Amino acid sequence: MEFPYSLRDTQRDIIKDVKEVLENSSHLVFEAPTGSGKTIAVLYPVVRYALKNNKKIIYLVHTNSQEQQVIKEAKRLGVFAVALQGRANLCPLARERFQGGNAEELSLLCSRLKKDVINGKREACPYYSNYMESGEEILEFIKVVHTAEEVFKKAMELGVCPYEAIKDAIKEATLIVAPYIYFLYPFIRRNLIEKMGYALQDIILIVDEAHNLPEVAREMRSMELTIRSLELMESEALEYENPRILGHTIADIGEFLKESIYAMEKFLQEEEGLIPHYAFEEEISKFLGIGMNDFEELSRQLIYYGEMVREDKIKRRKLPRSHIYHAGSFLYLWKEAYSYEFIRLIRGGKTPSIEIYSMDPSLITDVIKGVHSSIHLSGTLALENYRNLTGLPEDTVMKRYPSPFPQENLKVLYVDDVTTRYGEVEKHIDNIASYLERIIKMGRNTAIFFPSYSLLSKIEERMKIDALVEKRGMRQYALFEMVERFRGEGGAILSVLGGRLYEGMNFPGEQLEIVVIVGVPYPKPTPRVKMLERYYESKFGNGWEYAFKIPALIKIRQAIGRLIRSEEDRGVAVILDKRAPLFRGEIPAKRAENLIKEIENFFKR
Repeated sequence: MEFPYSLRDTQRDIIKDVKEVLENSSHLVFEAPTGSGKTIAVLYPVVRYALKNNKKIIYLVHTNSQEQQVIKEAKRLGVFAVALQGRANLCPLARERFQGGNAEELSLLCSRLKKDVINGKREACPYYSNYMESGEEILEFIKVVHTAEEVFKKAMELGVCPYEAIKDAIKEATLIVAPYIYFLYPFIRRNLIEKMGYALQDIILIVDEAHNLPEVAREMRSMELTIRSLELMESEALEYENPRILGHTIADIGEFLKESIYAMEKFLQEEEGLIPHYAFEEEISKFLGIGMNDFEELSRQLIYYGEMVREDKIKRRKLPRSHIYHAGSFLYLWKEAYSYEFIRLIRGGKTPSIEIYSMDPSLITDVIKGVHSSIHLSGTLALENYRNLTGLPEDTVMKRYPSPFPQENLKVLYVDDVTTRYGEVEKHIDNIASYLERIIKMGRNTAIFFPSYSLLSKIEERMKIDALVEKRGMRQYALFEMVERFRGEGGAILSVLGGRLYEGMNFPGEQLEIVVIVGVPYPKPTPRVKMLERYYESKFGNGWEYAFKIPALIKIRQAIGRLIRSEEDRGVAVILDKRAPLFRGEIPAKRAENLIKEIENFFKR
């Protein structure tokens, strides 16, 4: 197997380090700039090692566009790769009739529908029935190596189930490309590894855009209970004869739970607040007239009746969603989550909610230590921070590779007369808007990133110039249309740090020439973030860096990374905040004496 491109020095170094990690059955965490060819530099030695040593590769991605890139490189290497996505994307019935179903609901429903087909009820799922009768053509198509979207399109032409076909192809594939959830979620991981026919220790794991992994892992251990879900629980209870638990109907329990959530609003500090230990349980006990010891029985009974609802819906071939089940599961986790790694929050607004938030991603990611080797790559990664958060071993190899592109192609500037510091931002909004207007009037293709949608909206209102804007909740097709317009017509586009435009799209050459970062995007010092700071301080000894500095640093560097993706790309990044020098060791930003003139001079060179 030959390397399919001209080999850069950076790629040569990555290949060497990956080989050593594989031979030593250890772990590698590394940072290399976007556009440096790190994906193929990792895949090449991993695929060669896997084929020689009878290993399987799981390549985890954060977005579908990353999945497409991995499949493209797998084709060049000539290795059999399968691209996995969830049923929500690959199940035709999920798209047609069960939109909005989560992974667990769609899995339960799919199992029942397949059982019905096997028992002769072909109409339960025509796609699965057709696949059982004539699945050979789609399986042959998959062997040629295609993206999940291409497999779905071909399966629809044949009238067969793409999800089942991809699952069946896993056993023969050397490389499986999948979203994070396929490895992090225990039940899904067990099913995947069983389908592969290999043990955990025979798997090589690759994590792409690894800076996203800790927060994804936190979210997987977290859970929310909303007023709206309790209203739906009450309606569901009435539909199912409203059973009684501990002397109360389920509908009444839903009402009492809502009142208990409203009672927690006294702990709010602006939009959220910490709920003290046992405060919520005491409120429920008061409303229901039960003892604290009955709390677990309440949750178990709600789960029991919720499972009955789900089973009934499955029998009727409906999405097995039960709000009774959700409430019971939440209360069960609430009682169990009294270890130091969890906090309980009340979130305000028109419809308040309570949340169990997991502060420690290693509770989920610890399983990574059990694989043969793992490689974690990103264009922006705080190496030691990432190793500690994910619970990787102390002897994990950590590397930072230099950019292969000319340093003079990128200029990073900052101004020191504005800030978005919490409590000061209002008096700087007009000045920030003025800077943005002058930059846009230069006529260069410009992306402007804000720390939040609310600040974006405030500053956009003050700007006297047209620009494309990524709105909160914007539909995917509308976002793509806007991006294509920007690529074709140029101008300015406004988005938020951490948004879809910020991480998932490429703008080569002169499609993007200037990136403006409005403010230093420190997380807002909410009760949640302050508790994260305390937790990290007790665990690692530098809580402020973990909770505030590193998240801001990653966002800034990720935004700057939009500019330079090849040897030909040139661009200017501007940080509109006097706090930029705090990152002097990590970001080579220079103070601008005359911002507009210095940008003009750069492009004259």
